[in-house]
Amino acid sequence: MKRIPFVALMIVLMLPALAAAEDGSAGLAFLKLGVGARPIALGDAYTAVGGDVSSIYWNPAGMVAVEGTDVGLMHAEWFQDIRYEFAGGVRSFGDQAFGVSLVGLYMDDLERRDGPTSDPIGHFGVFDFALTGAYARRLTNEFDAGVSVKYLHEKIDDELARGVAVDLGAIYRVPMVRGLSLGLSVQNLGPQMSFIEEKFDLPVQYKGGAAYATPVETLKGDVLFTGDVIVPNDGDPKTHFGLEYEYDDMVALRVGYRGGWDNQNISFGLGAKVKGMRVDYAYVPFYSDLGDTHRISLGFAL
Repeated sequence: MKRIPFVALMIVLMLPALAAAEDGSAGLAFLKLGVGARPIALGDAYTAVGGDVSSIYWNPAGMVAVEGTDVGLMHAEWFQDIRYEFAGGVRSFGDQAFGVSLVGLYMDDLERRDGPTSDPIGHFGVFDFALTGAYARRLTNEFDAGVSVKYLHEKIDDELARGVAVDLGAIYRVPMVRGLSLGLSVQNLGPQMSFIEEKFDLPVQYKGGAAYATPVETLKGDVLFTGDVIVPNDGDPKTHFGLEYEYDDMVALRVGYRGGWDNQNISFGLGAKVKGMRVDYAYVPFYSDLGDTHRISLGFAL
């Protein structure tokens, strides 16, 4: 069997840290990286929020709240020249919805070394992606459920790992409190995968969340409060919170907070809507020498 380059091995070990999973031992840590600048700006607290294409990732049950067709793209600039992309679409038919998405993380022109030498012996790349198909259905006036299936692929140099995973989700709209919804999701359920000769678990995450949206006449807009509790299979529980103010369904300001992480907590974001098109931006600073991250999303309601 071909020996994996020294630097490639280091990248495999570093990916959980790059995904802010510093206490993590599961593989394919890129699956923990959220999609959509709006959810990221809201502190990744999006389990109980639906109605756009990013629901494919956060909670497939949220796809039912899409009106017609919603298409979205995202580009993320990470530290160390790491890039993360998302493209997806959801089609809703009233009481059910279908979605498909592709996420990918990649790094190019990495120096190949077989040890701590001064000169590289070549270059190689890293490419991870997940192709997802999702389905959701409205079971009652208050309750939606969804499921997604993912094909997983990781390539470092010429070495490959492949696998499958399933997400499950539900959203309940509390009838006694208008604007309040509760969400549950389980992400990345699946069998162990193998890279070279090493087996590893998928990064399973159990999430529970709440979201409360209400109009505020004095502010001429709407306010959204969100909160999630996340229990990963490879670390301690985390708490995430988000706050959004949207003026006249046109411009939004967002802030989020992540509790329980070692190298990040607060996030900020902006959003704008123009004739069915959404443009969103999120900024997440990291409190280490790694650097900061930026995400830009485009959404189209068709």
